[in-house]
Amino acid sequence: MAAKTSEWRPGPTVCRCCLSEGCYKDISTEYFWMGKREVYSEMLSDTFDLSISYSKSGGPNSASRLICEPCIGRLRDAAEFKRQVQECEKTFVQCLDPVTALADMQVTLELEKEVKVEMVKEEKMRLSDDDDYGAHDYGDDDDDYDDLDDQPLTKLASKIPKKEDVDVLDLLDNAKVTEKRKSSTKVKGQPSKKSKCKQTAGSSKQQKPEPKKKKATEPVSSIQKAKRNAELVLQYSTAYPFRIRGKDMLCVYCHEEITDPNEYRTHVDDYHKAFTVSTAFAHCASGKEFLKVDITDLKCRVCSTPCDTLEDMAAHIRDMHGVLQIDMESDIRMHPYRLFSDKWLCALCDKKYASLIQLCRHTSSHYHKYNCDVCGRMYLTNEALKYHVRCSHSGGHTCRKCWTDFPTLEMKREHLKASKACWPFCCILCGERFVSGERRQTHLTEVHGQERRVYDCPDCELVFKSRRPFYNHYTLVHSDNSYKCPYCHLKFSTKKQMEEHTFSHTGKKPFTCNVCSKTFSRRKNLQQHSWIHSENKRFVCEICDKQFAQKVSLNGHMKSYHPEIASNDTF
Repeated sequence: MAAKTSEWRPGPTVCRCCLSEGCYKDISTEYFWMGKREVYSEMLSDTFDLSISYSKSGGPNSASRLICEPCIGRLRDAAEFKRQVQECEKTFVQCLDPVTALADMQVTLELEKEVKVEMVKEEKMRLSDDDDYGAHDYGDDDDDYDDLDDQPLTKLASKIPKKEDVDVLDLLDNAKVTEKRKSSTKVKGQPSKKSKCKQTAGSSKQQKPEPKKKKATEPVSSIQKAKRNAELVLQYSTAYPFRIRGKDMLCVYCHEEITDPNEYRTHVDDYHKAFTVSTAFAHCASGKEFLKVDITDLKCRVCSTPCDTLEDMAAHIRDMHGVLQIDMESDIRMHPYRLFSDKWLCALCDKKYASLIQLCRHTSSHYHKYNCDVCGRMYLTNEALKYHVRCSHSGGHTCRKCWTDFPTLEMKREHLKASKACWPFCCILCGERFVSGERRQTHLTEVHGQERRVYDCPDCELVFKSRRPFYNHYTLVHSDNSYKCPYCHLKFSTKKQMEEHTFSHTGKKPFTCNVCSKTFSRRKNLQQHSWIHSENKRFVCEICDKQFAQKVSLNGHMKSYHPEIASNDTF
């Protein structure tokens, strides 16, 4: 990693292992990855005898102990390699002298049983206060809280992670069975020792047979099968995994940002010929994300056979190369893309989109399985569906950041104006929050010196300063994703706009004011009308301080009562 310059300063999202920006996982928090528990501070201590300390300066970032996804992948590999060496050493020693090794295991078992009882008692005494503190802080409805990704994980981290109870007898029984399989072909020249080892192993099985039965009946979830399929397909094929950041493709191995898909594929081929599969899936550890892969040049790494789809590749490596761990009845936890330099086409339905972000949103819609019973919208995960229901169908006016309920929409808007922590857009360089993406872009340009982003249409020479006009232009002019009115064939960029337009042909007015029962054909007209009933008026006459709910009313007032000013100014 390149050395940081003297201008670098520790920020709120800096990795403590490589000083990279943008990480969000806390070192002392308990996570679960592929069904296994992980506490990165414990893994650092056990593997390298290292500890990440808190700063004694007391500054704003002194309590930051975060770690990035690439460092987590390297740490997993190191911990796995250490475990592998220890198991191989144990197996090797047992093959040389199985009687002595088994006696040592039994002595260790007795000691660990005694130590385990004392540590469990001590752990319960030590964590009782922390558990009460956690309950008071976060309440009892943590299972219903769906917005954890928007909160800094340092707030949720516990200084003393919870310990998992491990059955030592169960681990030893499994180790004996594994070692017996490995050493069965190596001990043929020592029949006497082999028979003794069999008898001892048999006695230990009679002492504790239940854990083996429990392990054998444990089901493997469909998500775990789909993850395993994805890992094997990535290992045996030339699929190019990537993430997106803005308009760029982000390398899952080194986090380099590349705009052109051809350059990205060249970058992966040149710099990541040897890769770690777990590193590519590190950002999918929560189980909420699918791995995005470019399958433009999908081939088998073993025999270079080309395949059109991920399913074809999975069937090929299973049938032709004997990778029997692949479950063809389960999904593959990947989203396929075919990326070109001059166009963004869906690999599943050939629809055309203006940007990579729009293409990613559309591609994920092919895998939506969770349906909202109220409005019919579909979502990729159950967590996303629950979040949608809580935000859109709870019946109140709720802030999506702090989950505070407000009796009126005006009070919620006033809260959003005053509460900066609830603003939705955040600067990734300094952490400052903004009400809109346009203000964040202005901040990046003026404060951090970034070039002002513009949107070039890839199919014509038009250039747009903001995103929404560019997307509307591309949808209406250069794609087949627009919606046509069945009466006048006018095109609209969204289905909602088209449906509201059709009310002008049918005469329907489905939007009703809750105060005066007046009806409107468009939701926007109802929203403008609702300001009439509000105590707060948005438009104020600067001369007589009279307030108006709509700008057109202010303009009429100026022409009637202040014509000398209205003739000089345009309202």
